[in-house]
Amino acid sequence: MAAPAPPPAPHVDPLDPSQRPYGDRPTATPSAPPTCPESGVYVQAEEPSAAMGLRAMTLKLTNCGKRTYTLKGYPTIRVLDEDGKPLDVRVSHGSAGIATLDNFDAPPRQVTLRPNETALAGVVWRNTVTDPTVPAVNGKALDVAPAEGSPRQTVAELIDLGNTGKLGVSPWYTPEKPSTKTHTSTPAPRRSAWTTTQ
Repeated sequence: MAAPAPPPAPHVDPLDPSQRPYGDRPTATPSAPPTCPESGVYVQAEEPSAAMGLRAMTLKLTNCGKRTYTLKGYPTIRVLDEDGKPLDVRVSHGSAGIATLDNFDAPPRQVTLRPNETALAGVVWRNTVTDPTVPAVNGKALDVAPAEGSPRQTVAELIDLGNTGKLGVSPWYTPEKPSTKTHTSTPAPRRSAWTTTQ
């Protein structure tokens, strides 16, 4: 009589990278720029930086068209769930009392971008659970319009709001241009555009 077959090996699901805590997420592989939409601009997001439950993320808008693109004010943002439906999240201009961030509450200025130039805006929130009876909110993407009434774009990124229910957003601004002075050493690149004070 043949020996019985050994039992099958136990199935182990791989760790879902999206469930890893911030600071322990794998380095993203650089991707090719998206196809330029009819609006002439596209929006991308950098992976959020985190410290003591505080999240700060930079949105990057690129003029991929052939004409100059002008905007002033704040991006219009909605947080979407895994089904692409808006969540009940209050979005405020400025830091909204979430944290003190350098230049985050500066007044909006007109930004004019030539082709291939970029503008930045910041988004800040806290991953805090203040009421154990209220479920924590985990958004799966941001629905972003460069300005009120502009065509919207979806930016995939985890937005773990706890049950705070609010985001702060900075106005659009242009990144600082590199200095033309000669340096004796090259400083390390900063991960986030925002300096926070706890």
